Amino acid sequence: MVGSLLLSLTATTFGAQQAGSPALQADSAELSRASALLDQTREALAEAQQAVEQLVYDLEDDYATLTSASGAAGARRALVLAMADAMETAQARIAAGGVESRPMMRPSRVKALTKAFQAPVRNSSNVHSRLADWVSGQVAKGLGGQTQLGDVDAEQIQQLVDALFVTDEAWPEFWNRTFHVNLPEAKSYESAQHNYEDAGLQMDRLKHPERYGPRGERAPPGMLVIPGGEYTLGPNSGWPRPRRIKALQPFALDRHEVTNREYATFLDTQPAPAQPALLPRGWQLTETGRAMYDTTRRQHPVIHVNWAQAAAYAEWAGKRLPTEDEWEAAAGGLDGRAYPWGNQFQEGFANGAGVSNDTMPVESFPGARSPSGCFDLAGNAWEWTSTLENGTDIVNLPDGLVNVAIRGGSYRSQRHELATRARWTAPGMDAFSSPTYDRPIGFRCAMDLP
Repeated sequence: MVGSLLLSLTATTFGAQQAGSPALQADSAELSRASALLDQTREALAEAQQAVEQLVYDLEDDYATLTSASGAAGARRALVLAMADAMETAQARIAAGGVESRPMMRPSRVKALTKAFQAPVRNSSNVHSRLADWVSGQVAKGLGGQTQLGDVDAEQIQQLVDALFVTDEAWPEFWNRTFHVNLPEAKSYESAQHNYEDAGLQMDRLKHPERYGPRGERAPPGMLVIPGGEYTLGPNSGWPRPRRIKALQPFALDRHEVTNREYATFLDTQPAPAQPALLPRGWQLTETGRAMYDTTRRQHPVIHVNWAQAAAYAEWAGKRLPTEDEWEAAAGGLDGRAYPWGNQFQEGFANGAGVSNDTMPVESFPGARSPSGCFDLAGNAWEWTSTLENGTDIVNLPDGLVNVAIRGGSYRSQRHELATRARWTAPGMDAFSSPTYDRPIGFRCAMDLP
């Protein structure tokens, strides 16, 4: 199960992609220290993953108790009544905490409510304390905006509790959507993963400095360095392209697809006359020229953007669209992986067909990262490149009816389209002008290193 969750993991083996390229000599003591650090961070990451897996296992049945079991409504009602009974205690704490007749500020009210709720809610049912505490905290946040709590009754609390759970939402979806946020185990896992990645990069730079920027530069914020080297690319399936060997200089690539929030920021900064042409399908503008979209999907990749819109965003960000060869090199690495995470397909490692009926937030599958650490190079949304169907790299779209290569597959794609060598094309001239064309295409940006 954990493999399909936000905090799924496949341990990356740093350096495995480096065969066939001569390593520069590095100080042996420095290498030894880096190797020891890599071992330590790998062990810490394994421990953090085990803690997350255990929590996922421990809480699954308790989630069902509150959502899908035959007595779920009664189990939730018990929590509600426990909080309703605790309201008097909470109000007393809030009143005592006021200063000179001024009420508590909202954060303090939320803290007081949470503290008052926790013990009664834990004692009201057999639900695991971590899930019970989460419910207490969420209801406290919902009530914390009110300065007058005397009128709060069980029915208002019931509405807040019921709103926490989406009908028929499976436990992995609930975990990914909301529950993992701010969990100590999740934060420890994220920290351990970052430490492991940093240690791996330190080792890799010591062994192969030529694969990074000319002066060992770090990638710009939100981007990762794709090592330079000689890549074997293709042969490509889908829309065929023959096998080729390409020498690439190191370059930077966005760690994830451009999100709705990021695209909205770009759109809001554009001159009013230019904005309509930059709207993705389904988006609108307010009377004041602000982007209107489903803000519950801020962290989902922006889709239904045409090539010109993607290129305009990239130029605004000081970047460019990646060539098709760069995209494939980033996805498969120097060892030419069949999928970003390795040579075997893994269920639940990408948002493809059968996983979701829609896009998911970017970075939902950290265990499926590419050799250089990029997220979502398989599934979620197709991605524009700056390469035409015939393999010609472009800066500007030529006139006429041309097709541009897209890569990566989407949430609708079967496993063959999720492969690093799978290739398809889309109309370059406003692909979404036809209402029947609804392929979910997004993009990410690249940048030359200075």
